[in-house]
Amino acid sequence: MLSKLLVAASISTAESHGHLTLPPSTRQGGSLSSGGDCTNGACFWFTNNIEITINETLPVNARSVTNGGQPDVFRKSPWRAPGTARVLGSGCGVAGGSPDAYANGGTAPEGVSQGMDGAELQEMPPTVWQLGSAVEVAWAIAANHGGGYTYRLCKKTETISEECFQRTPLKFSGNTSFIIQPDGSTSEFPMTKVVIGEGQTASEWARDPVPGCKMCESALDRCGAPLDPVPENQHGGGYSDPWNTQVDCYAACCGSTSSKSHGSCPHGTEFFPATSGKSGFGKNVPDWSIMDKVIIPADLEEGDYLLSWRWDCEESTQVWQNCADVRLVKNSASMVV
Repeated sequence: MLSKLLVAASISTAESHGHLTLPPSTRQGGSLSSGGDCTNGACFWFTNNIEITINETLPVNARSVTNGGQPDVFRKSPWRAPGTARVLGSGCGVAGGSPDAYANGGTAPEGVSQGMDGAELQEMPPTVWQLGSAVEVAWAIAANHGGGYTYRLCKKTETISEECFQRTPLKFSGNTSFIIQPDGSTSEFPMTKVVIGEGQTASEWARDPVPGCKMCESALDRCGAPLDPVPENQHGGGYSDPWNTQVDCYAACCGSTSSKSHGSCPHGTEFFPATSGKSGFGKNVPDWSIMDKVIIPADLEEGDYLLSWRWDCEESTQVWQNCADVRLVKNSASMVV
């Protein structure tokens, strides 16, 4: 079994994206102390080049990117129909995003097989949570692809799968989120919540609260209609692939170059106020995380679970996922592992 990820510092943080940083039992290795830093490979577990296959279900006011042009180049991105884009693996992401490596960050961390299922990573000592309580969870951005995120649970005695995670979505406690610094200090801001479905099985999502920069009026006019990517091991693939150039162009429209050195938007945000106090594409790798409080249902069984964080992107056709080991108990007397 792999030891905690053996990853060389040669991995470019410019290709990094996002990962879970709290609870501390994250299997991919993210932590509050490291924030968006991905030199350990925590942000290379995802599903790459995936589009929704249904019509958009996202309310227009919950969009994080609005400069796609007509027809909108972002209309098939996962966030446009939260939770419906197919993911690879068991709900914890796959190394490098797919069995095939692609340019622009679509490669596995060093020492890890391309396409490895994140659920196969080394089990960690569990974080213990009390049933019926509100607990803190957090994730960090290294490259801001917009969209929104959710948290789910799957009991380890079940078959670990995306379907299992979707059966137990966690609801947010309240309507506010937080920016949390490595020292634990926080600042609070309003959450933009999106509810998918009805009743007990409804899932709650929060829009990525960090707006990108609006550096072009139409990504379609600036960069062209979406191209199909070519794997690195095929003719025309890699960094010479016109698709790779286009991906960089779309990112530049959302601030990847203008905000790279200082991590904020110099000429205004994409379209909504930066209520989190943060903005930009984030290639300068922030040291903070986005924290929420989620409610652990009181009627779940005690036992060991995997927590899955899922980030459906809008500026890219990608879904990021990480997992953490947790143990649910009925009372505080049982909370010592």
